[in-house]
Amino acid sequence: MSTYALTNANTGEVEQTFESLKANEIPGIIDAAHTAYKSWKKNSVQERAKVLAQAAQGFDQRKEELAKIIGKEMGKPRAEALEEIQLVVDIFNWYATEGPQHLEDSQLNAEGAPVNFVRHDSLGILLGVMPWNFPYYQLARFAAPNLLVGNTILMKQASICPVSSAAFEEVLLKAGLTEGAYQNLYLNTEDVEQIMEDFRVKGASVTGSERAGVAVAELAAKNLKKSVMELGGNDPAIVLSDVPDVAEAAQTLAGLRFSNAGQVCTSPKRIIVVEDIYDEFVDAAKTAVANFKVGDADDPETQMGPLSSESARDDAVERIEQAVKDGATLHVGGKKLNRPGWFMSPALLTDVDFDDDLSCNELFGPALVVYKVKDEAAAIKFANSSEYGLQASVWTADMDHGLEVADQIEAGMVLVNEHLVTQADLPFGGINKSGYGRELTQWGLLEFTNEKLIRATKLS
Repeated sequence: MSTYALTNANTGEVEQTFESLKANEIPGIIDAAHTAYKSWKKNSVQERAKVLAQAAQGFDQRKEELAKIIGKEMGKPRAEALEEIQLVVDIFNWYATEGPQHLEDSQLNAEGAPVNFVRHDSLGILLGVMPWNFPYYQLARFAAPNLLVGNTILMKQASICPVSSAAFEEVLLKAGLTEGAYQNLYLNTEDVEQIMEDFRVKGASVTGSERAGVAVAELAAKNLKKSVMELGGNDPAIVLSDVPDVAEAAQTLAGLRFSNAGQVCTSPKRIIVVEDIYDEFVDAAKTAVANFKVGDADDPETQMGPLSSESARDDAVERIEQAVKDGATLHVGGKKLNRPGWFMSPALLTDVDFDDDLSCNELFGPALVVYKVKDEAAAIKFANSSEYGLQASVWTADMDHGLEVADQIEAGMVLVNEHLVTQADLPFGGINKSGYGRELTQWGLLEFTNEKLIRATKLS
């Protein structure tokens, strides 16, 4: 059972509750989505693109209001919230301007007939199951490309983000989207199966935990439907000995790790430092972590807000405590803060064994974990030891060599001298337990299309 409520992460107080969708209402919801699909897909790609462009304007115009909503719902500081909404604007604008060309027929030079091409047709209704850590961005990177294609969407957002998810739908409808083409559902988890069993629903996309991905992927497979999975990560950041400024690298990576209170799938969770600069890096990291400003989401001086929920905060603290019991060194932080809301102090950990829990399983919270390795080869080996494979980074003064190292890392996205990067014009996705499929750019645009071959020849 899912309980939809706005619980202010800064105070711990429940401010609004919402009634979940009843199971007997689901057929009508799907009927509306299917009716909308038959209408929406008949619009030209250019007409659909105009709606996306209008939506981009709508998000931009309401950015302050939208930022305040998620500052309450899941504790995102105002500056980070505004950055997220700008990313949403960029995504809708990218698909409005660049998307149509990628949906043009792909001509084939095939023998035996004068006409051969592939048309990128829509499929129908899609189900989205999305998490709370980026309440608008996660919706946008699934919704924008698929609405441009001509699909319609049923969206189950996380139960702690009921206000932002409703606002997202409202922006789309005001932009001129066909009624029913995007529906925000307060859907109980156990009712996902009922939606997936309907023939008119053609696929599902999940961003979230491995457990959620497995559950929906099983339903998709059972019903022979396409799925895209964007799941967790245990992302490595390799710091080589030639970085120009070790202290700056430590401060940068700490800031990246604590972005969104460490609740980011692509966050650098394993900081792998070669032994030549390890001590200097750890000393600088201590200062950076100790001076990190924790505060309310609406405080302009806040660098890190509360975690999304009491359970999220408590789980992070407990896992840090267990790591210490297992032999890790906690240099600073990692404690609940004595104040209302779901706050904790950011942590710095070293001496975590390569086979320990924090090394093998994603920690969704503000813990900078630094590992010492002998050399570059050992760093690459440890980076590739994970069962995940989302985003990774290499930090070095020699960009060309950084590219050589990047080529040896097994992940869906590898960056040199930056991390935690997502843009409207870059594809997003992972391998292994981090999921499959791609979102954003043309790769995300074609995930849920019927690549229909059309071929014609003349009768003699």
